[in-house]
Amino acid sequence: MTNLGQLLVWAAFIAVDLSFVCYVIHHVDANNQIIKKIARVTFLGFVAFITFAAIHLMNIILNHEFIFKYVAKYSSKDLPLQYLISSFWAGQEGSFLLWVLLSSWLGLILIYHAKDMEPQVMITYNLINLFLMLLLIKQSPFAMLPHSPPDGQGLNLLLQDPWMVIHPPVTFLGYASFAIPFAFAVASLWRRQYDQWVQSAQPWTIFAFVTLGAGIIIGGYWSYKVLGWGGYWAWDPVENASLLPWLMGMALMHGMIVQRTLGRLHKTNFLLAILSFCLIIYCTFLTRSGVLSDFSVHSFTDLGITGLMVWFMLIFLVGSVLLLIIRTKDIAASQKTKGTTTFSRELGLIAAIIVLGLLTLITGLGTSAPLITDLFGEPAKVAVEFYNQTNLFPAIMMLLLLCIVPYLHWGENQFLNISARKWIGPISGGIIAILVALSNGYSGMAVLLLVFLAGFSATLNLILVIQLIKKRVPLASGAFSHLGIGLMFLGIVASSVYDRSEKTFLTQGANQDVMGYGMKMLEPEYKETNVGLHLAIPIEVSKGSTLITARPNIRAEWTSDGQIMRLPQPHIQRGMVADLYISPLEFDPGDQEDHSGQHITLKRGERFSFLDYEFLFVNFDLTKMMGNQDGQGSRVGAEIEVSYQGGKPVKAKPFFSPGEEPNMDAKVKLPGHQDAFVTLISLDAGAKTIHLDYEGPLPRTSGKPTQETPTAVIETAVKPGMTILWLGVFFVLYGGCLGVLRRLSK
Repeated sequence: MTNLGQLLVWAAFIAVDLSFVCYVIHHVDANNQIIKKIARVTFLGFVAFITFAAIHLMNIILNHEFIFKYVAKYSSKDLPLQYLISSFWAGQEGSFLLWVLLSSWLGLILIYHAKDMEPQVMITYNLINLFLMLLLIKQSPFAMLPHSPPDGQGLNLLLQDPWMVIHPPVTFLGYASFAIPFAFAVASLWRRQYDQWVQSAQPWTIFAFVTLGAGIIIGGYWSYKVLGWGGYWAWDPVENASLLPWLMGMALMHGMIVQRTLGRLHKTNFLLAILSFCLIIYCTFLTRSGVLSDFSVHSFTDLGITGLMVWFMLIFLVGSVLLLIIRTKDIAASQKTKGTTTFSRELGLIAAIIVLGLLTLITGLGTSAPLITDLFGEPAKVAVEFYNQTNLFPAIMMLLLLCIVPYLHWGENQFLNISARKWIGPISGGIIAILVALSNGYSGMAVLLLVFLAGFSATLNLILVIQLIKKRVPLASGAFSHLGIGLMFLGIVASSVYDRSEKTFLTQGANQDVMGYGMKMLEPEYKETNVGLHLAIPIEVSKGSTLITARPNIRAEWTSDGQIMRLPQPHIQRGMVADLYISPLEFDPGDQEDHSGQHITLKRGERFSFLDYEFLFVNFDLTKMMGNQDGQGSRVGAEIEVSYQGGKPVKAKPFFSPGEEPNMDAKVKLPGHQDAFVTLISLDAGAKTIHLDYEGPLPRTSGKPTQETPTAVIETAVKPGMTILWLGVFFVLYGGCLGVLRRLSK
């Protein structure tokens, strides 16, 4: 069987190789227009082949071609269309293809944006794509199985959320975008042209900052909405891995402003461009190599690409840094500007770069702790408190800069000459923020200082936004982003320092007072699916004259290895001041509850634990398969052994009649409960498996006395400042988008 996907991947690899070689020749012979056209055509071929490969992968997913290992592992027939689409990038192999796909599309724009730097830029960019293609070849989504299973394993429950449909594409767009400033920086060093690249690379840098930032924030919102622990950022190593290049890209944006305005920070900007891209590779190594598999729920397992990623990182890091070192004296000789003034906007931006670099270093050390500690003994990760404590001072310094730098001009400034009227509004904003914080309790001087500076900077930049948009909206790009940062810090402090939570035991129909809210649990609602059960727990929540019905829920599904995956999902009642967050922790349906429709798959000769039972599928029973002369009355069955709570195994022989619906006679009673049955619904002689339906009560395994009335344990939290936080996020990204438009218009 011809594997079209593999052929397309190899064709794309050959095409990008040819484009790389042709651009090298064009660099040597700049007047050779024929080789330039060939380089472009072969790159277009690379784009076409990788696009067709992506279309082919999507096609085999949508058509449920489970002969492909990747399709069988990450999709299933029962998935809705949107989650079938997102299974494209659910695993390592598909996400690498997505990365290459987005990189190839950006390359089409880059070719015509690079202008006279095209040969050198595209040599570097093609080399990056070449390495990505090697990763894709090593871990191809088009690997095939010996036999096609009847259905796939399906998509992880955690990923079955609309935000996870868009999070990976946005994040990988950011990853692919950061390669472009790097390519411009290397090309500039190569050509000994140390200023031209900044104008071309600046819009790309801002675009990369916006897209990767959006990906990070979408991931944080998904965590808050889906995982049920009540937070949006846990300083998880994989979360931090995307944060590192984003912080370095933010520093690069500020350095580019200084270079374009005053002609300074050439070497700093080259280094920042190198580090921002190499951190992309490093974070990919962290998340994809399996080195963090014991320390992060988000980490992938090692699929044999660790060594290749290490070489990928070392070649680009060492090669570009060596080139920078070689050009250092030449760069210094090309600069003719004066030194930095003691009190100026330039000094403020340099300080911002230092603070962002410090944040990156601290977070990077904490994230890399498992690797560092592994060199000296047992690997371990740092506690969340490490990040909160070590990043507090840089955060205060960042906000302090946001309170001062907007007042400064390029060149020398006199601090005392700043009009006192300009301080009234921002100081008032800071004082109001402190008063609001104190009304919710005293949390220490450091927190109050952070709150004051955040309120000050948010008010200051709000005033600037109003002033600048009267002239031209894109001029307010920086003010919008800085306003967003101030609001984000206010939201972060409010939601993390001043949140309140309480665990409560609810009984159906009984009223309960929880943190000033009246709560009454209504009748639970069950919805059976092909792979499990969806339980909704309606709760009437009242406060004063306001009455709402919250609907936290619990989803439970059977995994391919026969285990139960349980996913509690909270109900979030959003408010301008605070969110009401209700998350289910435990649920007991009572004695009256029945859990019919649970599916069990048994493989011959293997024992399988299900609830309080242990099953052993002994063999098929085909003695009644033939039926009578007309073929009527034919039945096929299986010999199984069932034990309850470790007791003596009981033999059973469930049968079913092909082409007919199972009837009462087809049910086999199980030991332990008078209302527990299994029904044989299908068998697969080739795979040596049978499929049973379980019908009966949920066994009591908690040790609590059983009861007829359903009960639930919920955690209720009041999270102030969440609306301010998300509003701040929006302004940061909106300001970045305006920055892209502003730089493209110049």
